[in-house]
Amino acid sequence: MKRTISPRHQLLLPAITLMAFALRLAYVLHSHPFIDEFTTVLAAKAILQHGLPVLPSGLFYEHGILFSYLDTPFVALASAAHLITIARVPSLIIGTAMTPLIYYIGRRWFSPWVGMGAAFLFAVSPEGMVWDGRARMYGLAQLLVLLLTFWVFSSTHGKHTARNRWLALGTLLLALLAHFGTLMFIPPLLAGWVVVWWLSRRKNADATPADSRVWLAQGIALIAIIGVGLLVKRLGQPLGMAQLGEPASVNPLIELWHTLSYQIGIALDGKSTVSFLARQFGVPHHLWLTIVSVAGGIVAIFGPRRKNVAYLFLWLVFGLTIVEMITLLEPFRRNPRYVVMGLPLFYLLAAQSVAVLGKKLSPVAGWSPIAVALLVTILQIPGIWKDVSIAYRTPEPPYDLALQFVAEQWQPTDIVTTVNPSAAALYLPRVDFFAQQHDAEQFLLNRDTAPVDRWLGLPWLSSTTDFNRILNENPRVWFIADEQRLTNFGFFGGDWLAMLNTQMEKVWSADGAVVYRTRTDRVPVPSAPDTPLDANFGGIIRLTGYSFNAETQPPQLTLFWQALAPIDADYTAFIHLRDAENNRVQQWDRQPLNGAYPTHLWHGGETIADPIAIALPADLPAGDYRFAIGLYRLDTLARLPLTNDTSGENAVFIPADFLP
Repeated sequence: MKRTISPRHQLLLPAITLMAFALRLAYVLHSHPFIDEFTTVLAAKAILQHGLPVLPSGLFYEHGILFSYLDTPFVALASAAHLITIARVPSLIIGTAMTPLIYYIGRRWFSPWVGMGAAFLFAVSPEGMVWDGRARMYGLAQLLVLLLTFWVFSSTHGKHTARNRWLALGTLLLALLAHFGTLMFIPPLLAGWVVVWWLSRRKNADATPADSRVWLAQGIALIAIIGVGLLVKRLGQPLGMAQLGEPASVNPLIELWHTLSYQIGIALDGKSTVSFLARQFGVPHHLWLTIVSVAGGIVAIFGPRRKNVAYLFLWLVFGLTIVEMITLLEPFRRNPRYVVMGLPLFYLLAAQSVAVLGKKLSPVAGWSPIAVALLVTILQIPGIWKDVSIAYRTPEPPYDLALQFVAEQWQPTDIVTTVNPSAAALYLPRVDFFAQQHDAEQFLLNRDTAPVDRWLGLPWLSSTTDFNRILNENPRVWFIADEQRLTNFGFFGGDWLAMLNTQMEKVWSADGAVVYRTRTDRVPVPSAPDTPLDANFGGIIRLTGYSFNAETQPPQLTLFWQALAPIDADYTAFIHLRDAENNRVQQWDRQPLNGAYPTHLWHGGETIADPIAIALPADLPAGDYRFAIGLYRLDTLARLPLTNDTSGENAVFIPADFLP
């Protein structure tokens, strides 16, 4: 039956579409770039230069390849000052166009009011505002998943089922090129298609049977499209895989299977599942919609009327996708950003659920269905307002502004280290190192041989020792990062932070982004010990050597500790100054790096340079002095045993011959 809406009601759709545009435009103009937007722009620039999204590292950047090409003309027209803003325009256009499209599908499947309700929910969605305001592929994937769902459903019954299947197949190819994660919608869509086709078989009985050759061709096309998606993904060298054509790569079919299987893993983890569902459906603007959708689904399934196959189809597609995410996919897929691609389906489901409940409750409560819908809308508004405000006000680290500051201070001899090479490449003449101490494997190429970052092919700066060496060898070094990656993600240890705080100074910061530069008044920390040692404490910590710097005031003693194995306690170092009769003249008891990097956080094999200011009494008489050095637990005062100890004190003795 053809759905119509009065001209008066049709005025609502332009108003809702304008609202969607305004919210997204406000986000585009107000928000700092999301960290991955820089990579999208870098890929678009590569397309302008080479015709392919091949990054400076040599990596074929397939992630969102369709959006990268769509974004290329906008990047070409953008000035450096407005690069990210202009690169966001395609997402803004797509996100705005989604609103009338959702209305059209909701009107066609259910009713004009359901379409209007779903369009409104999408227009004011915080997720929609954020991802349609970023230069990323999620808005495009959202559009294509919605169209794919529409064409698949349209191919279950009617006069043009074969044509609609071809349209679905073409849309699927585009969706996989927009985001490989759309692959997870294929099993739910196939399941929904089978169920609805079965329920609609009587309607299909009078239709002209499809030619078996058409079915065969479409089956082959489906397999080929999935194969193309896998091949494009494999060209992007997923984590842990060698580049195709290298000796480390094997049979292409096996490689394609690995490309798929590395994202699949049965992981029934109740805690992470609850956390994921709470982040997606327990937030204020989704809580009432979730309750209503579940209640409406129960009423529709177990109630006396089961005629609306579109409602059932939506439930199967969206519901099975969520089930798939929490059972059959790797935990990294349990992220609300992947649900965003199916968010319009959820809003159509929620709007129809309101209509279903309205019809059921109106006779009982004496309300009209519209009154029920208004009640649900009123309940929803506080949550929408709260979450839109949070999304609008929560800043991303402004790497663009940080790097513009560095560019203004640039000198040809500068060395740049950063956790965000993609951004640095867009704003600086040169970038030297990808700096990330821990958990960097996901960002590396050739990680087992000569690790470099995936974007620019920069050397990986992974240890504080190497970082310190670069500081010592260059007149001025920059370090650009953000507070989240410095302190919350586990990417850097306390030894790196101590190096920043003592050898560098924070010269710029805003909204979490930070810029450090080499101190002009720093006391350099040696990169390696002047005097090597091999003092093994308890088989878990080794003192590998020490260095003196008598030219500073006070003099500096640098101890070099090495973690031999995981350490389950925090140890305190003692440094005793002894005279010729072994009397204790002075002592310094402290955790390494003044507690900035407790020993229980040390990683096996890493070396920690621990500088100690040796402040001596002004009236210290001349004589022969030495230091006694060891480790103990503060809670028990028990010293960590020293292998082959001859002192009886579990201490290493070194001469203090730098003293006057």
